[in-house]
Amino acid sequence: MEFVAIDFETTGYEGGTDNEPWQLGCARVVDGEIVETKEWFFDVEGAPARAHESDALGTLQSSFETWYPALAGRRLVAHNIACERTILTRTAPLTKWGPWVDTMKLAKARYPKLPSYRLGDLCEMFGCVPEIDGRTWHDGLYDAVACAKLAQILGCSGV
Repeated sequence: MEFVAIDFETTGYEGGTDNEPWQLGCARVVDGEIVETKEWFFDVEGAPARAHESDALGTLQSSFETWYPALAGRRLVAHNIACERTILTRTAPLTKWGPWVDTMKLAKARYPKLPSYRLGDLCEMFGCVPEIDGRTWHDGLYDAVACAKLAQILGCSGV
C-alpha cells in the first residue's frame, strides 16, 4: 500500500491577513517504509525568513506544477485533515484530491480514551517521534514524517 503524508505550515490569520501556506512537507510511504521525503517553501507575505530564501517558490498556486506530481492520484494522509484539504481545494478546486485518511480521527476511533490527540503527543505515546537534524514540531517536513510514522502504527495502510 502506498500513501503520502502531508503537512502545510501557514502564516495564520493574524492582523487580518490571509492564511497563506509557506511550507509543504511530504513523506511518501510504500509497503510500510518511508521511501521519499520532499518539501517546498512558498515566498508569501507574513512567512518566516526561510520562506523568502532563493530556493523558495512563488505562491502555492503559482507553483502548482512543481509540487502537484507528488500528490496527484495518491492516498493523502494528514493529521486533522481540515487544514490540508482546505488549502488544496482552495488552490485547485477542480482537482480530485485523495482519498484522504485523517490520523487524528483514526487515533480517536482506535484509542477513544487517550488524554490527547495532538500529533506530538500521539507520536510520544507510540514511540514514533522523528529524528531529523535541525527540525522539530511545526515544521512541514518534520510533521509530515511524524504523520507518516503514526499512520503506519495506526494501520493506515489497511484503511
